[in-house]
Amino acid sequence: MSEETSVRRRIQKPDEEQSPQRPSASGSAKPCEQLQDNKPASESEVVTWFPRHNGKSWISYKVEVDALWVAMVVAGFVTRFWRLDYPSHVVFDEVHFGKFASYYLNGQFFFDVHPPLGKLLFALIGYLCGYDGSFLFPNIGVDFPPNVPYVMMRALSALAGSLLVPCVYQIMIEMGFSSRVAFLAGVFTILDNSLVIQSRVIMLDSFVIFLTYLSILCYLKFYHCRNKAFSETWHKWLILTGVALGCLLGVKYTGLFGLAFIGILTLCDLWQLMGDIELPLVDLSLHILLRGIYLLGIPVLLNISLFYIHLLLLTQSGPGDAFVSKAFRHSLQSTHTPLPQIETLPNSTLLRYGTHLTLRSMDLACWLHSHPHLYPLKYPDGRGSSYQQQVTCYEFKDTNNVWAVRRPGDPNNAAIGNDTSPVKNNDTIELVHVASNKLLNSHDVAAPLTPVNQEVAAYINYSAQFVPYLHWRLDVPSSGPGDLIFWSPGQPLKLKLIHEQSKQALGSTGKRLPEWGAQQYEVATDRAVEGGHTTWQVDTITPPALGANSTEEEEELKKALMEKYTSEEEKVDTEMLFWEKLIELQYHMVTAHGNLGSHQFGAVPQSWPLIGKTLPYWLDEKNNAQVTLIGNPLLWWFGCASLGVFPAVSVFYLLRRKRMVFDIPQAADFVQWWTGGALLGVGWLLHYAPYFLLSRVLFLHHYLPALPFKFMLMAVVFEHILTWSRQAVNRRFALLLCPYTGPDIVSAVEKHMGPSYQGVMIRTCTQQDNLFKNSTYHFSLFIHANKTRNVLHYYG
Repeated sequence: MSEETSVRRRIQKPDEEQSPQRPSASGSAKPCEQLQDNKPASESEVVTWFPRHNGKSWISYKVEVDALWVAMVVAGFVTRFWRLDYPSHVVFDEVHFGKFASYYLNGQFFFDVHPPLGKLLFALIGYLCGYDGSFLFPNIGVDFPPNVPYVMMRALSALAGSLLVPCVYQIMIEMGFSSRVAFLAGVFTILDNSLVIQSRVIMLDSFVIFLTYLSILCYLKFYHCRNKAFSETWHKWLILTGVALGCLLGVKYTGLFGLAFIGILTLCDLWQLMGDIELPLVDLSLHILLRGIYLLGIPVLLNISLFYIHLLLLTQSGPGDAFVSKAFRHSLQSTHTPLPQIETLPNSTLLRYGTHLTLRSMDLACWLHSHPHLYPLKYPDGRGSSYQQQVTCYEFKDTNNVWAVRRPGDPNNAAIGNDTSPVKNNDTIELVHVASNKLLNSHDVAAPLTPVNQEVAAYINYSAQFVPYLHWRLDVPSSGPGDLIFWSPGQPLKLKLIHEQSKQALGSTGKRLPEWGAQQYEVATDRAVEGGHTTWQVDTITPPALGANSTEEEEELKKALMEKYTSEEEKVDTEMLFWEKLIELQYHMVTAHGNLGSHQFGAVPQSWPLIGKTLPYWLDEKNNAQVTLIGNPLLWWFGCASLGVFPAVSVFYLLRRKRMVFDIPQAADFVQWWTGGALLGVGWLLHYAPYFLLSRVLFLHHYLPALPFKFMLMAVVFEHILTWSRQAVNRRFALLLCPYTGPDIVSAVEKHMGPSYQGVMIRTCTQQDNLFKNSTYHFSLFIHANKTRNVLHYYG
């Protein structure tokens, strides 16, 4: 080889040296790039037509797929959507939220204690499916008509429940935990029965749970953009956090717990920024201002917009009229004015205490009735009854249909037993069954045929200990609070009886009792206060015996009432501003939320974590199939254990670090352990502890927004226990190395751990142990395998 050739090879470019040569037809290697050389091709050379372009695509993206994430998404969708059409009956609170969707489609004004977003979404699904809002979801267990798109409505909840699973997984990743920990948290979320059940009904809780964790995920994404402050990505994730919080508050006001959690994260973030002395004061002020605008301003504006849409759709008079002011009612269309039928007052009778009356159900052609027969001691399904006198709805006129209106109190007291003063709207009254002289009552016992409702019975004439169950609030929608009540034979007087102790309405369920109930209709109290089944019409009235001056007194009262409403009608302004309506609605929502009474399936917060009381959603009368809200006991119980293990272990580690013993050697790993776990613990506490301050009736499903926090913390603790156990095994292996010295340890490592453990470094030294007289050896074994480093210490 000549020297020139040798030099030419040494200076050859690496790309040219490595590029493969494709053999030509003549057998020599000639790359395609030569065809594009600037030199003209000779006639003897063959020019290739349509040469391939080696450049990149104009629009190209590199996609990475996380197989664990995809697997959990699929599992989440399968568990939430499988057989979503079952049962084809109204389930638990679908009687409320399905009914509200129908009211939206009819334009009828209704009142609810929750903001409108979730109900608007259900109504939107109904509208897109061509539903006309004719079905009002009257009772639990009622069959769905063919025109009701209940499966699509449930699918909206199922979608939110399905997306919760990858959301939990991604939160763990953003918090710095491994994909194995994130996978565990996602699996726990998939396998919990209560989250699956709640995702398959037309209720708001599935939205609340998903939006709570979506807002946390968005904020964590924003937090990781802190090194790119005020960038486009920084603004995007902060705005999305505000939108998620706004939607959360637009579904339920318990979303304030989620807002408080994001607020704590924000304060911690700002505290770190304040410690950065290189950050200009102007930038710090801008950080605070933008967080306030995005995280508080966006939710407020979004909720105002939702209430504007709410009032824009509900323009007709409806079942919510009784909850709002007269001016509000008059701003609605088709409102009958004046509310009391003034034109019938001259021929009407004033309702007084001591009046005997009969009440007819507006849904069924039957009267409120009682007879001497008692409820059976045990029902066929094993449930017990009150064993009190039956109260039913009877289809024929009978002397057992007559009830007397009495002022609450001891009837032996003359001021009570002989009281004939006028009854006013919203008064608390007692109803006495005239034939048996027993009081109408309701109590914390499940109704015979509808266990989600409370039983209604007749029991004793008076008992001081039984007083809370005997009182009923008289609600006449056509009259204002405190107004006198007049009845006219030609004008039906409609009223509701609200049980004071449970805040439920007396209603006829439409189900016939078996033979022991003489095939009469069941009567029970229902949380669904609105509707015809809880509305009664005064059919007949027999006033009490009055004095000679009673007629003149009644005429004066009629005249005063007519003058009052005539003057008020002239003052009513039908043009009520949106802001006035919004403020009034917020006031009524807050006050009504605190007035929700007890329920036989209500559960106190201290019973939630260990599933102290389940919640039946639906029962099939034909085969006793049922849907019951109950969590996965193993997950719930071990989750509670992790809530105690984490703080105990963290305190233990902190005390040992004070003694210069580092159980988690890397400072960053220790900070991630206690900050990540503490964050999840605080999140669980913020979504659980506030319920202890509420006096309203609570159910097990109120605990569900706090549940994924517990599952994520359980995954962290579980992974930590596995790591600790693995390290314990490694320490025992280090004990096996005690007889070896020097190179013999390397052979022992390869023997026990396999040849994949490479680069073993041994350091031995002698030291005097104060606890023992003999010298001990301290072995530090550093093992490198698969890009991981385990540090094992052994004191022998």
